[in-house]
Amino acid sequence: MSVTMNDIARAAGASVSTVGRVIHNSGYVSREVRERVEQAIERLGYVPNQSARALKSSRSGIIGSLVLQSANGLYYRINDSIIRAARAAGYELLTMEAQPGQGMEGHLIDSFIGLHVDGLAIISNTSITGEMFAKLRAAAIPVVAVERGYLEMGVDSLVVRDLEGSRDAVQRIVRSGHKRVALVAPRPALDVEKRRYAGYREGLESMGLGVDERLIRLTPGYDTQYGRIAGADLLSLPEPPTAVFCTADTLAAGVLQAAYQKGLRVPEDLSLVGYDDVLSQSLSPALNSVGLFMGSIGPCVMELIEARRADPERPAEARMIDTVYADRGTVAVRSARKETVIRIYDEEELL
Repeated sequence: MSVTMNDIARAAGASVSTVGRVIHNSGYVSREVRERVEQAIERLGYVPNQSARALKSSRSGIIGSLVLQSANGLYYRINDSIIRAARAAGYELLTMEAQPGQGMEGHLIDSFIGLHVDGLAIISNTSITGEMFAKLRAAAIPVVAVERGYLEMGVDSLVVRDLEGSRDAVQRIVRSGHKRVALVAPRPALDVEKRRYAGYREGLESMGLGVDERLIRLTPGYDTQYGRIAGADLLSLPEPPTAVFCTADTLAAGVLQAAYQKGLRVPEDLSLVGYDDVLSQSLSPALNSVGLFMGSIGPCVMELIEARRADPERPAEARMIDTVYADRGTVAVRSARKETVIRIYDEEELL
């Protein structure tokens, strides 16, 4: 049998309303009585009934987070930022994970609705339908889409400055003296991939270099094997690149494998930069990478959830997530070749 507030009240010699004030941390309770109640809660193992609380107050104290499993682990870092911000605001975070291609998103969203969550963050998922969002609106649950936005569906979104992040990374490579900078990236079919691809091209063009299409390898996805295949192909060219920019750490890991198989060292023989700054930290050598400014994500999610609760009819808002370039020394500085100039003197000049 579960422990109730009545049990706590009898054990602590206090009223049920006093126990309630201690549990909810609201209203005045003397220090002595509070200590008795807290000791009784610990001794009896009382666990608050969140469902009952939600039905009474229309607030559960829980923020939901729907993540999509992926090899790069970026969603773990994003989720951690939201956990910290939710707890700072007095909430707990409940995370559910969808598997790519399994079509479980609708079922998981129904579960969040059944739990009366006070808000929902959807991280890096492109499989949410208009019908799913309509269900969440009907249940008055604010939603924030993170990294993969849904602004066109009227959903508050946090969108990464991917174009700027990619452009900056490529500019840094070129400023280090590289002129043959290759790209390994998934096909630019969706917004994130389009922005990172565009950033590569803009980075080269802004530095006065043309885009050499022979140095671009577009992959079917983000798997490391695709990076390895693309890297091996690039490094087999008659004039291979001196640097490779990858729009995901998983792809950069594959290029690193291809370089190792050819006996090339990073950065001595090949400069290499990844994206997401998660897996890159654990590789050998640890790679330069473009990461997300994680500290801003959680607070932005909570601000948007609270703003939507206060005004459900407000226009959908998009906020931008800045990127951060992590320099771990895997872009070598290439010095310009020194040319020997031989001057032919006339005989008269030598006299």
